[in-house]
Amino acid sequence: MLLQRRLNMFRNEMQSKTKDELKAVTKNGQVSEVKKRKREDVHWWYAFTITSVLAFASRQFYLDEPPGCVWDEVHFGTFANHYINRTFIHDVHPPLGKMFIAGIARLTGYNASFDFSVGQAYTSDINYVAIRSIIAIFGASLVPLSFLIVWEISFNLNACVIASICVLSDTFVHRLNTLILLDPPLMVAIMASVYSSIKFHNLRHREWSVTWWSWMMLTGVCLGIVTSIKYVGVFTVLFVGIHTAYQLFCIAVDNQRPMWHVLPHTLARAVALIVLPIIVYLSTFVVHFWILTDWSVNGGGFYPTKFFASFKNTEYVNATLPEHVHYGANITIQNTRPLCGYLESWFDLFPSDYTAPCQQVTSSTMRDNEALMWTIKKVDLEAGAVRDGKDPNEEPILVRNGDYIMLTHAESGRSLRSHSHRAPLTKRHFQVCGYGDDGAGGPFETWQLIIPDAEEGEPLTIINQDFMLKHYKMNCYLHVSEKAVLPKAWSFNGAKEVTCTKNQYSTGLRWHINWNISPKLNSTAVIADKVLGLWGKIYEQHLDMFIGNSVLISTSEEMERSARPWMWPLAWQIQTMGSFKVNNTEYEHFAIGMTNPFLTYVNVLCLAGVVFLATVHSYRAKRCQDEAKEYVECRRRALESSCWLLICWAMHYIPFFFMSRVLYYHHYCPSYIFSCMISGILISWICESWSKIFKEKHQDLVLKSLLLLPIVIILTSYILFFPLATYVKGLVFDRHETLSPMLDKLYLGQMWPEFGYRKEELTVFTKTEVMRWDDGLSMDHPHMNVTLYYITPLRNSKTKNSTKVISPWAASNYSSWVPGDGTDANIPYLPWWKEELLNKSLEANETEAPSSQGDDTILKL
Repeated sequence: MLLQRRLNMFRNEMQSKTKDELKAVTKNGQVSEVKKRKREDVHWWYAFTITSVLAFASRQFYLDEPPGCVWDEVHFGTFANHYINRTFIHDVHPPLGKMFIAGIARLTGYNASFDFSVGQAYTSDINYVAIRSIIAIFGASLVPLSFLIVWEISFNLNACVIASICVLSDTFVHRLNTLILLDPPLMVAIMASVYSSIKFHNLRHREWSVTWWSWMMLTGVCLGIVTSIKYVGVFTVLFVGIHTAYQLFCIAVDNQRPMWHVLPHTLARAVALIVLPIIVYLSTFVVHFWILTDWSVNGGGFYPTKFFASFKNTEYVNATLPEHVHYGANITIQNTRPLCGYLESWFDLFPSDYTAPCQQVTSSTMRDNEALMWTIKKVDLEAGAVRDGKDPNEEPILVRNGDYIMLTHAESGRSLRSHSHRAPLTKRHFQVCGYGDDGAGGPFETWQLIIPDAEEGEPLTIINQDFMLKHYKMNCYLHVSEKAVLPKAWSFNGAKEVTCTKNQYSTGLRWHINWNISPKLNSTAVIADKVLGLWGKIYEQHLDMFIGNSVLISTSEEMERSARPWMWPLAWQIQTMGSFKVNNTEYEHFAIGMTNPFLTYVNVLCLAGVVFLATVHSYRAKRCQDEAKEYVECRRRALESSCWLLICWAMHYIPFFFMSRVLYYHHYCPSYIFSCMISGILISWICESWSKIFKEKHQDLVLKSLLLLPIVIILTSYILFFPLATYVKGLVFDRHETLSPMLDKLYLGQMWPEFGYRKEELTVFTKTEVMRWDDGLSMDHPHMNVTLYYITPLRNSKTKNSTKVISPWAASNYSSWVPGDGTDANIPYLPWWKEELLNKSLEANETEAPSSQGDDTILKL
């Protein structure tokens, strides 16, 4: 194919010559030109083959080290287990990459019997070396793909060789390509998308041919694949979109074509680069749901009931429930927004240094029927009474739109309450908690059930019908946010904050009945008729994935390994990916996520060099009109090629600056590979420019020598830092005998505790905690977030051992109920964490009789 291209180029050159020039070209000259083209093609294949063989061979070293789960192998190994067992699991990434890993594992004979967990050493149940080997073969294709991209964008063999050697010699790319991770298929799909896009553009002189259509369609398929692996593939789609817009612009400004030619080209690209990728992307989800037919244990809370009830192995298989709910029924309530979970309560109280110490009401994605069950009661405002519906002789009273209700936690007997205390985390919202013994309640435990878009009095149905709960006194709505995760120190792991907000347009306000025990009604609702179909499940999972990605925010435990984007090009902070003991000694084999330090700084210089070269080229075009065209054309080609690759680098790097989610060093790898290509083009241009200083007969020898020098240096750095690409043996966080002396020469202030650098600083950085309260601070301190609310009196007393016993007052008289608007929340604040003030309130409550207003009593300081 390359030979044919060379012959076509030569034929075109011959056709462009004048008759006199053609006469001057002898038959022997033509033959020598063809031989030269053939020789160049042979050199091309030699270079391509050698770099590819080196890549595939080098990636097969030390695949057995480390001998256990490393970094995200824990996650993607677990996902492979689920695909092999055909059980659904929630994840924030599309399915194709996970199915790819599961398929490779299945090919090796793995039967999903290994429990992937942090620090777990691999057993004989899984041939992890074979799995890593197949992934390494796939990941090694990044080297030949880099070679091909640089060739198609510059047609410079020297640049192709240096660029592919740079990718070959990077230690972090090597490390990621030899582990059970999504990164190898993701980066290969990114490179394949860019390559096919550039290849398609280079076939513009053969438009509408089969080859032209094939490469355009292949570009669309690659775009569909890359977005089906990870959503950062959208950055690749953005680059291809920019490149496609450039192609259409060139057609539009070509004065040798009519303007209407833009229309068919636009339609062709819309079909191949928009419609086709969408089809490929959605097809992966069809296969995904075809494979995953069973539901994993205890995982329903991430999705609404109508989603997970469609799977096997759930409590809804062949289940029938009452269609409606009557008062006195026991129900479980789930928020309809993804990741928000079930409404639950526990016997534990909220800590008094966060908010009022009443019983916790939270939301959880884990099912625990004892914590989730609520008894629904009817509040009759006219009669001034609560009807619990327990009388077996009483006709069932259905729950209807607009009813005033009370929800009592079945296990603890406390009722769902909101009042003017501020929520523990979201201070602009009101607290929601459990209050009252044995189902007692009052105005602050009363909620109005509102079914959006339903008529007044319409009966509430289960699963598919959403409702909101509006508080009677505070005029606010029961709310939960997927981002408001309560502290693990005092709440159950993963519990989310439930609040009451006055913003009726906020997300997280809609709830539905998840399970219904209404013994007075017949079970007429077949759950199988209420579940989502295939496209409904695809939509719901996308909603969950998008929300799940938005809540991936760094925690204190992840700070040690996370890094912000500005650190990535400088290798300012690297990753410790895993460590395992060596033969029961004090030494460890530990995997390090760190790019080749020498190559890292070369790439940074070359990125800056593109800007410098653009400036020089623009200046000389204006000031040096007599410069040789050969020099100008060589510099122009290098600059144009580098600029397109710089756009690739920027498209896969800059968007991370606008992400709040937790980020790691490996997110930079796609951009890093493009920076390696830029380095190959600029280094090649520098060598070619310097060689032209010498006499013509020496230029070829000088050029080969100049090109050989950077190749040897880069390969030498790869050999010296090869432990970073495989494993490092020694003590973690201590200076390494071999690597640290070399790193000393490249040290630029990095946080590298793995090799003894700034160990104490990192320890302080990751362990420092901000105290919630300091007794030395006054209430008017500018950094103290003081919240104003009033205290609902609690009957408090002290035992001999100073243990506080807290019990609520009885509910107030129903005859005094008046709907509230929540404006009484701006009454001065009582700081519960100030012990002396708390003691004064305890003493006052013990000596004074309770007010007739009960819950409406205001405690003034």
